[in-house]
Amino acid sequence: MPQPAPDHLAFDDLVIDFAGRRLSRAGREQALEPKAFAVLALLAGSPGRVFTRDEILDTVWGHRHVTQSVLNRIMSLLRQTLGEDALHPRLLHTVYGIGYRFDLPVSTSLPVATMGTEVDATGVEAGAATPAAPVVAAGPEPVRSRRLWLAAIVAVALLAVAAAWWSRQADRAAPVAASDAPAAAARPSLAVLPFADLSRAHDQEYLADGLAEEILDQLAQSQALRVVGRTSSFSFKGRNEDLRAIGRKLGVAYLLEGSVRRDGDDLRVTAQFVRADDGTHLWSKTYARELRDVFAVQEEISRDVAQALSVKLDVATFNREQGGTTNVEAYERFLRWRSIVMREQFDVEHDRERLRLAREMVALDPQCVLCWDALAVSLNAVAQEVGGIQAGQLRTEASQVRERIARIAPDSWVARRDRSNALWREGRRGEAIALAKQIVDSGPLTKERVWDYSYMIFAMGRLEETIALVEQVRAREPLALFLSRDLQYCYTAARRYEDAEAEYRRGRELEGSQAEPDSVAFFRQLAGERPGGLQELRELHGKLLQRRGGFFRSPLFRDLGAVLDEREAMLALVRKALTDDAYGGAAADPWTAEHWSMVADALGDADLAATALRRTLEAHEGFREGTMHQNFYTSLWISPYSGLRGHPDFKKLLIEAGVADYWRQTGRWGDGCGPVGAGDFQCR
Repeated sequence: MPQPAPDHLAFDDLVIDFAGRRLSRAGREQALEPKAFAVLALLAGSPGRVFTRDEILDTVWGHRHVTQSVLNRIMSLLRQTLGEDALHPRLLHTVYGIGYRFDLPVSTSLPVATMGTEVDATGVEAGAATPAAPVVAAGPEPVRSRRLWLAAIVAVALLAVAAAWWSRQADRAAPVAASDAPAAAARPSLAVLPFADLSRAHDQEYLADGLAEEILDQLAQSQALRVVGRTSSFSFKGRNEDLRAIGRKLGVAYLLEGSVRRDGDDLRVTAQFVRADDGTHLWSKTYARELRDVFAVQEEISRDVAQALSVKLDVATFNREQGGTTNVEAYERFLRWRSIVMREQFDVEHDRERLRLAREMVALDPQCVLCWDALAVSLNAVAQEVGGIQAGQLRTEASQVRERIARIAPDSWVARRDRSNALWREGRRGEAIALAKQIVDSGPLTKERVWDYSYMIFAMGRLEETIALVEQVRAREPLALFLSRDLQYCYTAARRYEDAEAEYRRGRELEGSQAEPDSVAFFRQLAGERPGGLQELRELHGKLLQRRGGFFRSPLFRDLGAVLDEREAMLALVRKALTDDAYGGAAADPWTAEHWSMVADALGDADLAATALRRTLEAHEGFREGTMHQNFYTSLWISPYSGLRGHPDFKKLLIEAGVADYWRQTGRWGDGCGPVGAGDFQCR
């Protein structure tokens, strides 16, 4: 039989009108979107009861096309409307690992039912979408006793919360033992998750992503914070994962999530700052502005987060150093351009779209350094596709763009990066490396700032130094597979085979192509420096055989599979490749000769490895002039098994490539290398 539903709930200065679906505070009606009031009615209608997150989503949304982040936003909105402090909640409580609970103040009576409104068996008001509060049925127990029982439970809960809070404060204030000092001095860590696009047409994803990335970059410039990079943070995009699980995977204490809603020139950004260990919302704030104020919104959110963590943040200085734009139309095009890059859409159609966007953004803001940099990148990308005379014209224009950047912003990190690479091409390696290091030291450890320098020092054999740097970047990007891959190469080059294996296993859990990590593991297995035996080697060979293009699709690699247990037969295949480019795959891709050297090295034949390595390096422009691109020098160091570095021909290659000159001029010798007498040197 239907029961009468409660009409309203009043306490302190709040009145929840269930029938009228209104919330009043201090006599003023509070604006609440329908779903937010529905959640409030569900929780407040059954005070003291814990509702799971799935129960709330099922009841209010029917769990159709709704993620947990939507509920997070609603709870933040309710706390803000009710005047709740997320750190010390009074009414709305997060029940860790389960859901939410609404507690009444101790002196408050239960909801009062008014006859005339019917509810069905599910507790939902007939004909209404909003969940109605369940009825407190009459019984032999006096109402006053029930109130006292409820008050006792609430009081115990409040005392428990207070005790926990005071315990945390005491822990924070307690003297730190000397052995605990490093942990106490650790920087606050946080991740900025991708913002949700709540625009009506759902066509503002590029803007939502761009806002989150800009805020991330602004926060990362503070040396007092450890901010997880974009690749790792954005790996959770579109995935319905619990915030605490995300925090554990990223290894951070705090999370910033949010949403963007754009309607014409109106912009509404909501941000929530969350404690990662328990999912507690520390604060939530809505920034309603016009689109032209998008930069101010970014800065305000960044400063609000920094203030919450007691960190100073000089956003203005940071933004000037980045060489961005304050022109909203140019900025919008830059975000579209950046979105294509981050989605790795490098096909012909998208490369041409990037070029169009880049031309438009520099026309809108000729002083935007990042816009000009985007144009140079886009010109070179299209040049690779068109070939012929047109390709030459595009590359010439790209060079002119680089010259323009040097004129309009000579002190920007982009101009310094270009100048560092130019010095390298001139053979002035010491100057190039010193300038590249300045770029690394002057800003957050992003791939754009770090990678040229890391390749330069790796090229000069400074392997452990490279490892230390890449490990720092990995701490910022723990879920980036490309970093795991590069570390596996670095550990292998430094003969740290156990570390390489551990990183290989960790990297198996990351998203992306595992082809290169599998190839590093294959050569390590071939050299006998990896657990397992012939069966594991065959399994890796089978995986790599499916890879398209290059060495792994060559007749040489195919034939290796039949003789993986015959060392001399495999070496014979490498010798055949050296006389037949088509067989070895070098006719289609000169880089494949590098793998010939790696096979010979893994099998312990330093003579053959040295011959194949020379073939590899001589194929690259600038080798004999000492101006070869820094990336190509990696071939020198990724063959550590056979004693190749102690081979006389390896020494000759180091001299011809200009590496030995750099060592003598700077005194910075490669790992395992050093002077012998007055005019000689040796590596091992």
